[in-house]
Amino acid sequence: MTDEATPCPICTKTEVQQLRNALNDCKTRNRAKDKTIEKLNKKVFILTMIAIGIAAIFGKETLDSVTEWLGSIGNFKSAADNLSQAHIIPSPGALPLLAIAFLVAGRRRRR
Repeated sequence: MTDEATPCPICTKTEVQQLRNALNDCKTRNRAKDKTIEKLNKKVFILTMIAIGIAAIFGKETLDSVTEWLGSIGNFKSAADNLSQAHIIPSPGALPLLAIAFLVAGRRRRR
């Protein structure tokens, strides 16, 4: 009978060998993943540089058109604010037309 305190030398050698094999497999998989990550990082870097180049070429023109568009919105808003602050009085010739429209709209009833 073997004592539990003293393990079998053959079993110990096989367990150590299995652990070394598992460690080597893990290292090779890790190297493969590192290579894949490195390739993807290169692709991301290249695509980023291409995007920066395209943005440098077309960006100025686009930025100018966007600022012009925002300026036109600001002008429209200020013009609308000016209209709402001013009192709009219809001309004397338009008053009868407005009165007719008001009377006709008021007479409609549901049956």
